[in-house]
Amino acid sequence: MTHEDLDYIERLRAGGYRVTPQRLIVLDAICEIPGHASLSQIIKRVAFLDPSIDRSTIYRALDVLCEVGLATETTLEPQGKVYSIAGARHHHLSCGSCGKILTIPDEELADFQRRMLQEHGFRIQSEHLAFKGLCGECQQDGCVSGSQ
Repeated sequence: MTHEDLDYIERLRAGGYRVTPQRLIVLDAICEIPGHASLSQIIKRVAFLDPSIDRSTIYRALDVLCEVGLATETTLEPQGKVYSIAGARHHHLSCGSCGKILTIPDEELADFQRRMLQEHGFRIQSEHLAFKGLCGECQQDGCVSGSQ
């Protein structure tokens, strides 16, 4: 998905933000990086697109883009924070031993989300949830690194 599929100008304005070239370049950078973009990848891509944009501007732009729902931020091990263009809700299973990351569709957590609402009155609104554990291969290999 690209940000062209979203009404990004309207979302920024509706959130009370100006549509600045720097914000659009950061949005372009996220879009151009396949999968989930790490902070270092975004900084490198933004520097290529416009070397005059400094890190603090990139950080502020990312905060704004996430706040207005154009981008999402997730923490995945071992990369740390990663960003993607907002779109179809999905979640991640991150192996704490080998670092493999599996992506699962939101529908696979629908029963869990319904149960949290029914039993606790809590509606989960995260577009990305990341679960840390051990993948099947590491469990078979007897890896214990990263398990808790």
